[in-house]
Amino acid sequence: MMKRFLVATLLSGLAAVASAQPQNVPEAMAGDMRPAEIQKLFDAYLVMEAQQALALSDQQYPQFLARLRTLQETRRRTQQERNQLMGQLQRLTNPRLPKPAEESEIKSRLTSLQELESRTAADMRKAYNAVDEVLDVRQQARFRVFEEQIERRKIELLMRARQQNRQNQQGQKAPPKRPQL
Repeated sequence: MMKRFLVATLLSGLAAVASAQPQNVPEAMAGDMRPAEIQKLFDAYLVMEAQQALALSDQQYPQFLARLRTLQETRRRTQQERNQLMGQLQRLTNPRLPKPAEESEIKSRLTSLQELESRTAADMRKAYNAVDEVLDVRQQARFRVFEEQIERRKIELLMRARQQNRQNQQGQKAPPKRPQL
């Protein structure tokens, strides 16, 4: 119960920060949330709200929770691996490099990316199948819709936070206007 309260409080505070006017945003909170922190908050929110949103029984919830966490870990791990490979490809293909990277090195990273994409699809399918084993058909459909709604909220919140950060940065760059006497 306390964890649910903490997550709800953090999310509502984050939403308030994202939608507040620049002069109303506390300095300590403005721009302090990183995307990874926001992702963790939304993962926790998903866990906390899933029982009600999916109408899970008390018997289903522990199994669902364990399998949901596996799904989230799989998604996070594969995204991190993909980000690393994309960063390597970006560095290797940088037109400003004094000496261009060898094609064989680029080809190797591209092959690794293709292998990761194949493995990711299989791992995600396996993780979703494990979640689905705990749910009935209606709950499976609700879960997919619920995940989509959470993702949309996260993107919306990230966009508002970025916009707020830009506004704050622009406000800091411009010297304050002095009233005319």
